[in-house]
Amino acid sequence: MRTCIRLKVYYFTIPTTLILMFFAVGCSGQVISDFSYRNIGKEIGYIEDKSGKMLLTDVKMLEEDAFTKGKHDILNFGNTSSAWWIKINYIAKAHLPVYLIIDAPNIEYIDVFTTDSLGQTVSFETGCLRSGKPEILIRNNFMLDLPVEVKNGQKTIYLRLKTNNILLAPIKLATAENVIDGQEVKLGIEYIYIGLLIALLLFNLFLFISVKDITYFYYVLYVLTLSSYLLLYIRGYGFIFGDEFRIVFNKHPHVFLSFSVITSLIFCNKFLHLKRTAPKIIKLFYVIGCVGIILFLVSILGFKHTATLIAQFLTVTVAVVAWIAGVIAYKNGHQPAKYYIVAWFFIWITVAIVTLSLGGIINSNELTIQLVPIGSTIELLLLSFALGDRYSSIIRTEQQVRDENLLLVKNQNQRLEESVNERTLQLNHTINKLEDSNAIKNKLFSIIAHDLRSPLNSLLGILSLSDMRLVSSDELHELLQENKKTIKSINNTLNNLLHWAQSQMNGLVTRTENFELKSSLDELLLLYLPLVNEKGIQLVQHIDDRSRVNADRNQINLVLRNLIDNAIKFTPVAGRISFTLQSTVEGLLFAIENEVANQRELDLDNMTGDKIANATPGTKNEQGVGLGLLLCKEYVKNNGGTFYTHLAESSVRFSFILPHSDNIVG
Repeated sequence: MRTCIRLKVYYFTIPTTLILMFFAVGCSGQVISDFSYRNIGKEIGYIEDKSGKMLLTDVKMLEEDAFTKGKHDILNFGNTSSAWWIKINYIAKAHLPVYLIIDAPNIEYIDVFTTDSLGQTVSFETGCLRSGKPEILIRNNFMLDLPVEVKNGQKTIYLRLKTNNILLAPIKLATAENVIDGQEVKLGIEYIYIGLLIALLLFNLFLFISVKDITYFYYVLYVLTLSSYLLLYIRGYGFIFGDEFRIVFNKHPHVFLSFSVITSLIFCNKFLHLKRTAPKIIKLFYVIGCVGIILFLVSILGFKHTATLIAQFLTVTVAVVAWIAGVIAYKNGHQPAKYYIVAWFFIWITVAIVTLSLGGIINSNELTIQLVPIGSTIELLLLSFALGDRYSSIIRTEQQVRDENLLLVKNQNQRLEESVNERTLQLNHTINKLEDSNAIKNKLFSIIAHDLRSPLNSLLGILSLSDMRLVSSDELHELLQENKKTIKSINNTLNNLLHWAQSQMNGLVTRTENFELKSSLDELLLLYLPLVNEKGIQLVQHIDDRSRVNADRNQINLVLRNLIDNAIKFTPVAGRISFTLQSTVEGLLFAIENEVANQRELDLDNMTGDKIANATPGTKNEQGVGLGLLLCKEYVKNNGGTFYTHLAESSVRFSFILPHSDNIVG
């Protein structure tokens, strides 16, 4: 395009002008001599090429009456996959540059054929799926610099348009000055609503970060996706990011619309509290959301024509259903819905007008083209007002509650309240002590009566069968093997009971010594290796060579044994147990982490409490009594360490930190 254009004014004698006009009318019956920035749909002719195979030579051979004269300023060919040939006759003025503007951003293929001053055919290729060329200016429309003539005369332009989408063709012929003047108003309007959209996005993002209300986050997503669709596709500002982005985006334009549909439904559901205010309409929201997912898949796969049909259906449906949901919620007492209702009613009317214009029921014009982004911007602005009203309502409610609480506190007798609280605390403390004592007693009787007696009775029964020679040696061996795990469990239970009883009666006596924790761990792992192999468990070790501690070896060995036994117990078959032994600033860290089949079956509060826990069976019904973790915490604390418990989605981790040997004095 020329960077500097100088216009000259040419004066024609009346006879010359009349001759040119007569010649033009006689040849075609439609001619353009006014190059102001206006749509010329009524002054041009067109034909439909359903096969899309017609060539320029075929079109030139057609008679003038083969072309249908445009009935409206903006040609509307509907949702079509045909190619359309347009014939434009105009009076070329000597040395006057004229520009052909196809004032739509999303026509896929545009081919322009004209002649230069020597009568040679000149062609241009452009469109939203083609890369830019120097002689064609691609912004949010397509502007072609036509060849400049050296003398006055009639010229013809053949224009071929093809798209797999709705084809609106606002076509203009204008000089450079008229282009600049004509675009001032349109660009001014676009810059206003672009600024509003950016402001709404940033303002509500700031509110979400400040108040931590998830509703604002859903609104921000809705603004972002809808604005992207409106600005990058509907208004064609994808050119800002270069040809590659523009082409890819125009191949799959309705992806952002599908995101916009889904985020709008999520926002509406959250804002209106539909589970409480309009529960029956939620199912309809789910159905529309599924259609939105279908639109995404159809668009991403490149079925643009089908995606356009779905998009037209969704834009109308979402507006109507969201508005109805707001009306129902407002009738059921949700006061912040009033701005919401106005917003969706406005976009509903906007979509209806645009749909009627695209269907040819009402004329398409510059207003209907701009109506979708303008209407959507106003809708988003009103929804922002609705969010503000909702937030004000929440603040008022919270303030009212605070005032009521303050009044209640002032009316109470402070001294009496403190006295009652003190006595209540003393009573609760006494009750807790009695309950703990009673729970310990009941737990011990349960352990002795069931957890110890039952396995021993089973073993005695097996031995009795052997004494009476009612079982063979092979059967006896098999029965003993089956009870081997039970006997090991009894042994571990007895050890824990003895240590716990000793700590309750006489207190813990700790005899510290300097030893390698890694060596103790290795010895214990050899003992548990048969159980590990039986369940097919994978052991992973992250061991630091510096593992010396100053602690009671027997107590720490008991801690390690309980943690290893616990990990094997709850690890599923073919699961994994990882060990970590690492020197840290605080001391020596030991951690054991194992996978769990179902973390819901594990009670973290039960495991981290200071009481005897309720025993939970292992993955292969391994039994316990709930004393192990309690002993671990007491023994680690008694050796100057700290015990930690962490439950994740698919694993449980127990760890403790003991002071380094060089940090222990005496």
